[in-house]
Amino acid sequence: MDFRGAFFPLAQGNWSLPNRAVEPQLQEEERMVYVAFSEFFFDSAMESYFQAGALQLSLVGDKVPKDLDMLLRASFFGSIVLLTPAMIDSPLKLELRVMAPPRCTIKPSGTTISVTASVTIAVVPPNKPEVQLSSIIMDARLSAKMALREKALRVHLDLRKFRIYSNQSALESLALIPLQAPLKTMLQLGVMPLINERTRRGVQIPLPEGMDFLREVVTNHAGFLTIGADLHFVKGLREMIEKRPEKNRPADPVASQAASAPPPSTAAA
Repeated sequence: MDFRGAFFPLAQGNWSLPNRAVEPQLQEEERMVYVAFSEFFFDSAMESYFQAGALQLSLVGDKVPKDLDMLLRASFFGSIVLLTPAMIDSPLKLELRVMAPPRCTIKPSGTTISVTASVTIAVVPPNKPEVQLSSIIMDARLSAKMALREKALRVHLDLRKFRIYSNQSALESLALIPLQAPLKTMLQLGVMPLINERTRRGVQIPLPEGMDFLREVVTNHAGFLTIGADLHFVKGLREMIEKRPEKNRPADPVASQAASAPPPSTAAA
C-alpha cells in the first residue's frame, strides 16, 4: 500500500506542507510487514506542533534543575547585583521557545533534528514583575533514536551539537563562550529528560486488537526509515471475530440460510 501520512493542525483540516522528501523504497523481505516513514512525516509533525505552540518549555524556581540553577546564578551574578542585591535569592526562570519549525534529516548513519530556539533567563522576585537577565539564541542538533514499542513509534532525543550566541551584541556573545560547555551538559542532564518525557508517548501504529509486533527492526536509509516486524496473533482468529461488534461481524452462513428459508407449510386437519 502507498499512502500519504502527515500531521496537521486540527483547526486547519486542509492544511498541507509541501512534500520535498524522497520516495521511500522497500526492499527488505525478512519480516512479515514493513512500514516506511519519510522525512516529510516527521517534518509535518514538528510543523504542526510548532504552529500549536507546543514547542516551548518554561521552568521556574524549583522546576529548574539545581545544578543548572547554580550555574546560571554564578554566570549572571554580576547582572543580578547591578539590578538590586535583594534579588540574589529570588527564583530564576528559564524559558526555551522554538523560533522556527525544526527539520528532520534521515541518513543511513542516523536521524538528526535541527532546531533553533530562544533561551530567556530571568529573575522572578515574589509579588513583582520578572526581570530579564539575558536572551540567548541556541542552535542545536539532536540525534533521534527511533524504536517500535507497544504498537507505537517512539523517539528518544539526545543533544549532540550545541551553540549559543546573543542576538543583542557581539560582545555578549563572546561573554557566553565560557558558558557554552557547562550549559550544554546541564541541558543534557536536566532539560532533555523533560523533553523525552513528552515524546515517550510516540505515534500509535494502527494494529487490530489481538495482534502484536515481534522482532521489530528499524533501519535508516537516505531520506527515510523503515520499520519491519513479524506479526503475532495473541488470540485465535475465531476469537477475534467473535469479539467484534455485532454490526461488523460477518453473518453466519448457516443462520442466514435458516432465516431465509420459507416457513414449513401446515396441512389443514
